[in-house]
Amino acid sequence: MTSFAPFWHAATRTLAGGVVVLLGTACGGPAAPAGDPAALAAHRSPRTWERLPGPGLERWRDPRTGIVFVRIPAGSFVSGAAEAPRTVRITKDFLLAETEWTVEQWRRAAALAGLGAVPVPEGPGTLPMPLSFVDAEAACQKLGYRLPTEGEWERACRADHSGADAPWSSPAKVREHAWYNANAGDGARPVATRAPNGFGLYDVFGNLWEWCSDFHGPLLPSAEVVVDPQGPPQGQTHALRGGSWFTGPIVGPETRTTEFSVTRSAVYGARPACDLP
Repeated sequence: MTSFAPFWHAATRTLAGGVVVLLGTACGGPAAPAGDPAALAAHRSPRTWERLPGPGLERWRDPRTGIVFVRIPAGSFVSGAAEAPRTVRITKDFLLAETEWTVEQWRRAAALAGLGAVPVPEGPGTLPMPLSFVDAEAACQKLGYRLPTEGEWERACRADHSGADAPWSSPAKVREHAWYNANAGDGARPVATRAPNGFGLYDVFGNLWEWCSDFHGPLLPSAEVVVDPQGPPQGQTHALRGGSWFTGPIVGPETRTTEFSVTRSAVYGARPACDLP
């Protein structure tokens, strides 16, 4: 199994909730060529992407990067602990990447967007790409993507699962759907090698923590329905969701942590989103 460890200088840091992760510092690598404005602009809108055949939810492939996006339907879910719940409503359909941003997809995106300074680990192109929030946000802005809000991420993660059907309902189900510290070994694994959730998304749990657009803040219980939450208006750190290959047992869709936006780590990645035209 290929691990990121040889390409990242390991250190430990304790995050909110007592999660300890391996942090990485940038390593050298050849710079990507300057972005091609014409290629960058081409296919910027999902209207021009390739519609993939098959049953289930709509799937669209951006030919510039090879990223496949799934149409996530609007909907509501109950979040938080049973004694302090809140109902969240996402009012618009949106597109979310089927997998975490992979090394090969990042190479293509970086060449277009002129982001060659971001270190790329060796290994299969299907490994998830380690990114800081700043890295992911810069690429998203160039390509017409964005990062999902925490509310959107949780809507996509929950995928209308309930009871024993949910990927987080038992240790056996978690193992079936996620690479985490009980089965991943010493590094991330190629994407889409565990079972998908009900919306056809892979590695929503485990492999890499996924950056969200929200500044980190408490998710407070509410008697009112919370509509399209955006997180605090400002902050020092951003939220990450889903756990990683280094994380212990994954509790459920509420699993979250936080980190400074410039931090690159072997356990932090991204799953880009996109608005529908």
